[in-house]
Amino acid sequence: MAILVACAYCACSPAAPSATHANTVAVYLDGAERQSETDLQRREIQRALHDMLEKSPAELRQVRYADYSGEVGRWSVTELLRHYFVPRAGVALDERRFFEEFREPAARAVIQRQLDAVNRTLQ
Repeated sequence: MAILVACAYCACSPAAPSATHANTVAVYLDGAERQSETDLQRREIQRALHDMLEKSPAELRQVRYADYSGEVGRWSVTELLRHYFVPRAGVALDERRFFEEFREPAARAVIQRQLDAVNRTLQ
């Protein structure tokens, strides 16, 4: 009986919806470790993060980025993020949700922090 009451409470609790609707882009990038070896790679990361702040979902879907070796046009934005960022939580980056969520304020704030960090590295 106590279990049913606890489960019913969790399902109705105001905190439950926010936990299930967390912005996955923000969760993925917040505190993520950036792994890059060259300024060429860092500039491509910089370009992708900037594009995430400036482009619409339709525009960003069309953009392709250079891979590790610098070969142009190889990766989508989500592929680039998966290759260069290791999230601190065991979170996956779902492409469909990415394009629904990357323009939300929570995601934009974390994207800007990551962009600021890359910019400092390149100065």
